Parts: sequence; C-alpha cells; structure tokens
Amino acid sequence: MAANLLGYALYAVGILALLHSGYSAIEHLAYLKLVDKHESHLPIEIVVECLASIFLCILGAVYVAGDLKPIALDTELSKINLDYLESRPSFRTLHHRGKVLLRQ
Repeated sequence: MAANLLGYALYAVGILALLHSGYSAIEHLAYLKLVDKHESHLPIEIVVECLASIFLCILGAVYVAGDLKPIALDTELSKINLDYLESRPSFRTLHHRGKVLLRQ
C-alpha cells in the first residue's frame, strides 16, 4: 500500500513539474519575442526539468501498475474451464433454415 501511495505521489509531482516546465517554456518564448531575439533552443534548465518530470511520471506509473502477469498461456488457461471457452452464445442461431426444409 505504501508503494502504491508513493507511486501516486511521484506521478503527481511529475505531472506538476511537467506543467511547470511547459509554462516556463511558454514564458521564455514570450520573453524572446518581447526582446526581439531569435534563439532556436530552450535553456538547459527547462529541458532538464522536463526530462526529470517525465522520469518521475514513468517511475510513478511503474509503482502504481502492480504485478505483471506471466506470458505463458498455460497458467491462464489452467484457471479457465474448457466449457467456458467453447461456449459462444453469440453464434447460436434459433432462426435457421430447418423449418423451411421440414415444411410439407
């Protein structure tokens, strides 16, 4: 439970930091327009903040995701009854051509 709460906290901090870095980038571009400069790249602080916030979001998602299921199909199929797998009610048809053949 604590890892799950830690994951949500990391994810929230990552989202807030990502929003802040986006806002900082917009403010920086507005400042460049105001002073009539034409730089093609953002300051390194904004790029580092963006990358760190993406890392925090990924780390939070990994903590929240939970345990992985095995890829092997044998373990999943052993839990399911074969009658359940073969029962397909969507393929049942009650209106078929048999009544036309049996007409006299």
